[in-house]
Amino acid sequence: MDSKLSSTLVMSSIIHDHFDLGDIQIPETLQEVHQRRHRKLVVETDKGRFLVKTYKREPLILDNLRFQHKLSAYLESHGLPVAQIQTARDGKKIVEIDNWALELQRFIPGEAMKISAHSLAISAKALGMLHVECRDFPCPDRDARRWRFREVPRDMFNKLYQLAKQEDSSPRVDENCNNIALFLREASNELSEDACDIFETGLIHGDWHSGNLIFQGEKLAAIIDLEFAGDGCYLEDLSYAISNLCVRTATEEEKLEQRTEILLAYYQRYRTLSPAEERALYYAVGIKHVATVCYQSVQMDGTVAGHTAAEWLTKLDLQTQWLGLRAQKIHGGWG
Repeated sequence: MDSKLSSTLVMSSIIHDHFDLGDIQIPETLQEVHQRRHRKLVVETDKGRFLVKTYKREPLILDNLRFQHKLSAYLESHGLPVAQIQTARDGKKIVEIDNWALELQRFIPGEAMKISAHSLAISAKALGMLHVECRDFPCPDRDARRWRFREVPRDMFNKLYQLAKQEDSSPRVDENCNNIALFLREASNELSEDACDIFETGLIHGDWHSGNLIFQGEKLAAIIDLEFAGDGCYLEDLSYAISNLCVRTATEEEKLEQRTEILLAYYQRYRTLSPAEERALYYAVGIKHVATVCYQSVQMDGTVAGHTAAEWLTKLDLQTQWLGLRAQKIHGGWG
């Protein structure tokens, strides 16, 4: 028997034995999703469709998973949509078998967020609500002052540049690279470690991008993937949200401005940015954006979201120029 089929048959039996879900079909691997950290499958049952996620049975992993379950329940109780965790017969939400464990989440039909004025407003309000409602939620230990948005990706950026040079040896690549490097230096100076205590911290999602916001038509159906949630700077969540939802697929100044202004306006209906956050915001977005593109490009050998390394350098040049101009306007008091 095929080993994959054998393992799914075993998993089907385990689910049947531990959950009151009636007849269980053989689980199927969830297509078109990352399977790097955990195996993800879908199982059909008499009581609906569920997402099955498996984990190593290690204390730190299971402690984090229990925290995610508590947070998920808290978010739902405060009006933020999540994928409900299924309780097993023994009252627990994690089934532990030998050296591995599994959980079942109610499968949420829908699709990843598509960028529009409406969806940007909804996602921004949800992020603002999360930050406000969870401000005092007990978090696991995490270095809240370790700003992932201020860590300039020098090594990764150099690898992206080398990939681009292999593709295009023209002076344009060097010009793009130099312009981006100037922005990163300016941003790094502004977000120096000396300023670590000026930003508000609390519970953050940690991975706020379109793939983790499941929509059904124009409705936000679920906020998923709470694995990176924990104590952190609110600016970290906000900078990644703007990077992914407002900047990633745009280079035109009008589109960049419209998207960003919508997101900030609706986010601040729940939580107002401090003057320090306003000053740092566009630099933080730029560093987070460049870091994400560099990491993904190197992981995928140069091609991300349909663009090659050289094409991304051109896009990053235009995007960081706009971000730098926005930052300078705020610093000059005329933005």
